[in-house]
Amino acid sequence: MALQAQIQPRNENSSWPDTDPENVLFQMDGNPMPPLIAAGYIKVEDEQRIRYARFAARRGPKRGTIVLLSGRNETIEKLFETIGDLCGLGFDVVTFDWRGQGGSSRLLRNRNKGYLDSFDTWREDIEAIFRQIVLPDCRGPYYLLAHSSGALAALYAGPNLLTRVSRMVLLSPFVGFGPLPLSPNWVGRLAHWLVALGFGSVTMWGKTKPNIAKPFVTNRLTSDASRYARNRKLAELRPDLSLGGPTVAWVDAAARAIAKVNAPSHYSNIKTPALFVIAGSDRVVSAPAGARLAAAMRSASSVTVDGARHELLQEADLFREQALAAVDAFFRED
Repeated sequence: MALQAQIQPRNENSSWPDTDPENVLFQMDGNPMPPLIAAGYIKVEDEQRIRYARFAARRGPKRGTIVLLSGRNETIEKLFETIGDLCGLGFDVVTFDWRGQGGSSRLLRNRNKGYLDSFDTWREDIEAIFRQIVLPDCRGPYYLLAHSSGALAALYAGPNLLTRVSRMVLLSPFVGFGPLPLSPNWVGRLAHWLVALGFGSVTMWGKTKPNIAKPFVTNRLTSDASRYARNRKLAELRPDLSLGGPTVAWVDAAARAIAKVNAPSHYSNIKTPALFVIAGSDRVVSAPAGARLAAAMRSASSVTVDGARHELLQEADLFREQALAAVDAFFRED
């Protein structure tokens, strides 16, 4: 039974939404919300909004604040279990929905489409969260924990993070495309050509609407049936927080961001100590690409969770606990 269901798809011409923290987030049976400090919306350019939440450490000594960056088509609610674990380790946690997904402003009239024209937008989202929420209100030191395309955004913004972030952990980092019918280079080129021809808002693969009914046996994300069912239930109850497949523009933006972060001229300017946690059985992004980039960066190292699928924080306990232990140990080295 759903306990809260207050967020409604926002008409961009409507008044600013209710920012009572209890009305910002959604919880359901089997997915309780961790202890909340604050939740609401911050304004960014062109009157767009970012939905954010702050959660309180559950024990001392207080170790600082983790800024948690989700992947594509993930929401704050999907991360409740992980946020609770991080709070149990002594961290406050700040997280948010990227523009273009979740409860933040969507970038197309059809809100089902996963659209992004440049990772500059997500870099600006990180900056806005730090400027408006983290720096004025949260205890330091600050750490970054990012998953998949969130890890790509963290690396994209990396040269600007040195004075703000002490350490960062990148889980299943999306720094190379996973198995696709075309080679990664051709995927990027095709998406770029299609954008130039005006097809940026067309869904490149997958369904335009959220595929809520996708069965567990066909998924490449996790080997944990119960967590998969929980996330499917969340998407079923709140389809307005979910996305369909990525658009041509999103794939083009990702390809350009991947090329940028893999360039020595970019990654040599990332000075923040970083740990890449690679999912050994990842078939969504390229695990070898993540290991190669970590080896090339002077500030980075990597560990592999053998047998784990892409969503390390949604995986079976055997794999998930290894990932969380790596996060805890790496942040303790600060």
